[in-house]
Amino acid sequence: MVCLKNIQRMAPVCGMALLVPALLLAGCKKSAPLERALVPAQSMDVSVISPAADNFLGGATTAIATTVFIPSHREGETYPLILHSHGWGGDRITAADAAANLADDVPSDFYSVILDRQVRHLWEAGYAVISFDQRGFGGSSGASRVMDPAYETRDAIAILDWAEQNLELSRDAGGDPLVGSIGGSYGGGFQFMLATQDPRLDAIVAGATWYDLPQALVPNGVIKKLFDVGLCAAAKQAQRKLDPLVEQICAEAAENAATKLVEDVTPTLVQFLHEHGLAYFENRHNDPSDSFTMRKVDALLVQGNRDVLFPVSQALANLRFLSSLDGDVRLLSNEHGHILPASLSSQPRMGWWGCGPTDSIAAINAWFDGKLRGRTERLTEVPALCLSLDDTHSVRPATVPVAGNSYVVSIPETTVTGQQNDYGGQAATFIPLSAAISGNDKVLAGIPVADLTVTSSVPGTEGVAFLGVGIRKVDGSIKLVDDQVNPLRSSRAHAGEELIVVGELLADGDTPGVLLYGSFHQYEPAAPGNFQTNAYTVAGTVRLPVLSLPVQVRTP
Repeated sequence: MVCLKNIQRMAPVCGMALLVPALLLAGCKKSAPLERALVPAQSMDVSVISPAADNFLGGATTAIATTVFIPSHREGETYPLILHSHGWGGDRITAADAAANLADDVPSDFYSVILDRQVRHLWEAGYAVISFDQRGFGGSSGASRVMDPAYETRDAIAILDWAEQNLELSRDAGGDPLVGSIGGSYGGGFQFMLATQDPRLDAIVAGATWYDLPQALVPNGVIKKLFDVGLCAAAKQAQRKLDPLVEQICAEAAENAATKLVEDVTPTLVQFLHEHGLAYFENRHNDPSDSFTMRKVDALLVQGNRDVLFPVSQALANLRFLSSLDGDVRLLSNEHGHILPASLSSQPRMGWWGCGPTDSIAAINAWFDGKLRGRTERLTEVPALCLSLDDTHSVRPATVPVAGNSYVVSIPETTVTGQQNDYGGQAATFIPLSAAISGNDKVLAGIPVADLTVTSSVPGTEGVAFLGVGIRKVDGSIKLVDDQVNPLRSSRAHAGEELIVVGELLADGDTPGVLLYGSFHQYEPAAPGNFQTNAYTVAGTVRLPVLSLPVQVRTP
């Protein structure tokens, strides 16, 4: 019997068209292809030279420390790339970390640590991963400028350049490398800034991070002293290097012995921080006189309801802008995030890192497989929008609900003083809805809206209202939802102002409402005192997003 491969060799010699009857092929044995050699997984430390100047030692370039994880693969095979970076004060995942220090059964008190663990898992799943120290942190040179496009973003671009030149990366139909990114908090911020500057970034996974740094750190012009001072102290304690501008920001946010209700950060420093988030680039994108155009990027956003530094509202703003660019952008909230010590928080315990029955870590793996490996069927595992209500319950509205006129808290003219606080003073003022919730089919999920007038009760000073959404339970206890408060200054108008996103399961007999504080620990220094003389009068309405939505339940 003559096999096809032999006939094909003969055809050019015979110079004739070749017809191969089916019977002729029936007896041919298929030759097994030669199996390409297996390249074992490996890791290596690489110092990537960034063209951005060393703003600490004064050099023309900056050395960025990285650990490169190359997956097991066959010779000639390619693989997608994922960039990873750390939270504030941290450093990269090294080979030793991946091998020994990030076991899944080790409890974590912060979601960015859970994200860090995915470096090893993604590597084992066949992705190349580059974990790197931001400038000023770990083994990298330079000093931190808090994700400055001219510094940290140029560093990340240099890492991508190195990867293209040295790794066998998978590419899309246009020849661009398939690149994703992952990280939480500070490690989430680098991804958005890289997306504004480099078209090679295809799929983001950003957890617990910001849209606008000034609004997160100094909302409505009121400094989150306890967190801001703590972030600066943590960096210095870890011997991290900070740029002089960042040092100045730390100084202006620091404790002040004098009693001052509002300590405004210098406008130039506010602008400096503003330019390091998507809020700034959204403004540029929408400015007809600006040549900057933001390209679309696919993003999976994971944010904590209890995150008092970067609340869900920050992720929602990222979602809104990136979705407007026609990117595939999805948001999962959870019961994690930046929280304060147990002694300073009404909800000290970290909860479920997923959203109801959706495990956010499983969703991340499905996201990368769908976006970087073409396994698009896996994207059905990732909800477009999921709002966590507690450790086991969630809702999946089509869009984040904005409160309407069905559930409105009417606030008569009410005076509150700085002695009413959450750290040992008098109780806050609770103003409820006119009627309790009837039945077990309601949730508190979405964006509350305030129409308020805040007036200082002390002539010649400014008053600050600290307003949160609360729930009075059937037993009479009052709960501040997710430890979140909104500082509202008397010098600003608060008409139609959207408040921090809330998510809570309601029970029959619960009465949602508004909690008013005169001072609050998140906005005080370690030794509270700045707002002790605060006094204000507030009047108006707050609309609450109380809705009937299908609830998904996780089986513990």
